[in-house]
Amino acid sequence: MTRVKHVILTSFIMLLMLVTLVFAQDTEETQSYLQQKLASIAQITGGTYSYNPAGKPDPFRPFVEIDTSLKKEADKKEGAKDFSSIFPLQRVGVENFRLVGVIGDEIQRVAIVEDTTRRFYPLFKGTHIGTKSGRVVEIMADRVIVEEREGNKAKRVILKLRQD
Repeated sequence: MTRVKHVILTSFIMLLMLVTLVFAQDTEETQSYLQQKLASIAQITGGTYSYNPAGKPDPFRPFVEIDTSLKKEADKKEGAKDFSSIFPLQRVGVENFRLVGVIGDEIQRVAIVEDTTRRFYPLFKGTHIGTKSGRVVEIMADRVIVEEREGNKAKRVILKLRQD
């Protein structure tokens, strides 16, 4: 049995060497063929090409230049907020949310609120909500207390659960 394995292993190694030899010849032939082709292409085109950008417009610059710094400064002066990159809970005021349900126990509770577009969002303790930097301070069995900061003042808004 070991003699058969030895014969199979030897024949496999010889086959592998033969395949390697065949592919080595192919690559040498291919390389010489490619070199001949490149030489003929260089002869036809007349050498290398170089681009001279002197006196030509930059193709990567926009045609119209817009100064966005003036617009950003004007928005900051007006106090306008950029609502494009904030979460949905922070796009509208706390007053626009309605408390739908509260689940959990005294250790950890989760409140569910609904906005005016009838979408539901979970609230945890510490969740940011509202346009005035509001944060959920406490979740009770029938209400959620949100603390909003305006300047140095802190205002508490209470969302009560309605018994419908």
